[in-house]
Amino acid sequence: MFAEINREARKQLPFVLNTVGTARQKPLSRPDGNSFHQFIWVRHGCGSFRLRDEHYTLGVDEGAFIRAGVPHSYEGEDLQTMWLTFTGADGLLDFCEAGDYFTFHVPAWLNEANEGLMRELTHTTSIVARSGKGYALAAELLDVIFSERASTMHRVRQYLESHYADPLSLDDIAAIAGLDRYALCRRYQIEYNCSVMADLCRIRIAKAKQFLRYSGDSVEEIGRLCGFQSPSYFAKRFREACGRTPREYRRAHNR
Repeated sequence: MFAEINREARKQLPFVLNTVGTARQKPLSRPDGNSFHQFIWVRHGCGSFRLRDEHYTLGVDEGAFIRAGVPHSYEGEDLQTMWLTFTGADGLLDFCEAGDYFTFHVPAWLNEANEGLMRELTHTTSIVARSGKGYALAAELLDVIFSERASTMHRVRQYLESHYADPLSLDDIAAIAGLDRYALCRRYQIEYNCSVMADLCRIRIAKAKQFLRYSGDSVEEIGRLCGFQSPSYFAKRFREACGRTPREYRRAHNR
């Protein structure tokens, strides 16, 4: 394991690599969080991770990012982890909209890259050079994670646009994305700043407006065509979104 504690450097440098390592993981609890940001992922076994009030079970090639100061704990039988911790880079984290914590799937190259970084650090004498190498790895990992998320969430939104008339549940949408419903909700909220089901409702209402303005179908039929389960529910959601009922909207735009 590589470790470096340099409080003066933390004050002056925009990024300081603190530790890089791998080991069999003992149970750990930090109710007040830690003083550094952390990537940690599972290399062997399975672990129970609690990040603030949320609980995750992470297996091989699954990991978590935890910001400094975020309460967390983890434990597991025969659990081996690998990690990278650092201070600084808050601008990078904010730019990626990383939030306080998130889980991720480990890219195929990460284990080898982290092991290579540990070897390199033993031969790099300058703290600036060491921090530069650590920053490069952290930035590449964030870029891969959030590029993948953006692509997945874009596909989810395209699916909602194409299947708004279907009786979609959150589990149905999560299955299409290849995620569990909780991961889907977190990622979609980060990417679009709204929930999956709220966005689906927005799409349905937008389609209903088009039907009301340009088709001769009844209001009840339009609600059904736009995925609403009942006329009363359609009227309720439409009024919440538009401030008027579907019939009032149609009269106002068909004069």
